[in-house]
Amino acid sequence: MLMAVDFQSLYVLASGLYYRNRKLEVISNNLANVKTQGFKKDLISAMAFPPKSSTEEDSVKIPNPTSPENPANNFLYPIVGKEKIDLTQGELIKTSSPFDFAIEGKGFFVVKTPDGRVLYTRNGHFLVDKEGFLITANTGYRVLDETGNEIFIGEKKQISVSKKGEIYANGLRIGKFKIVLLKDIKKFGNSFFIGKEAGTSTDYTILQGFLEGSNVNPIREMVDLIQNQRAYESYANAIKSLDRINSKVINETLRA
Repeated sequence: MLMAVDFQSLYVLASGLYYRNRKLEVISNNLANVKTQGFKKDLISAMAFPPKSSTEEDSVKIPNPTSPENPANNFLYPIVGKEKIDLTQGELIKTSSPFDFAIEGKGFFVVKTPDGRVLYTRNGHFLVDKEGFLITANTGYRVLDETGNEIFIGEKKQISVSKKGEIYANGLRIGKFKIVLLKDIKKFGNSFFIGKEAGTSTDYTILQGFLEGSNVNPIREMVDLIQNQRAYESYANAIKSLDRINSKVINETLRA
């Protein structure tokens, strides 16, 4: 009967190959968004999974609980770890447009989709729509103020914004950006996020006439891409070699 150790190398190599493939997808997506305003790169890691000890209860629930094909019976099982979002500040790019805004520090702009869904973004590239509301330039989502209402600019062509996001037109205050902290953050497309609001941010400065670029370092990502591609090929070649060895052993056993 084959022992669990006979499958250990196959599990390690297959898991490593899967991890490298997943990491290639993450790096490729990061590189594709090098010039996406407000984009935050993804991170992915690997971890070793310590198998559970077999118990009498397990043996009742799992057919052939000692089978080496069951990953839980192996000595070590590497798996893909959690994916995380790198929320570090991106490069601040000067545009001089009065409707471009960058958050320097912590926090997110709050916007609302046409169906009423609330999203969050670091991309402050805004415009004024035909009805006079401040909207995201690429998607047309309306930007919200500190009270949760849509920001109405009207026909005012010249506005100024303070460092804390207070919006002025003709010297009159017409609103203030809602800048919030988030927890349990997940991506919603390439420049929007969803999550639970964790209060109003105070550690930030609004820069008018600037945009926050992607926080992806293209040189570093290219280096990681090349290294990861080589690792992927090494795992694939090792699996082929292991397959040839196993075939040879089986053939020799059948001849004996």
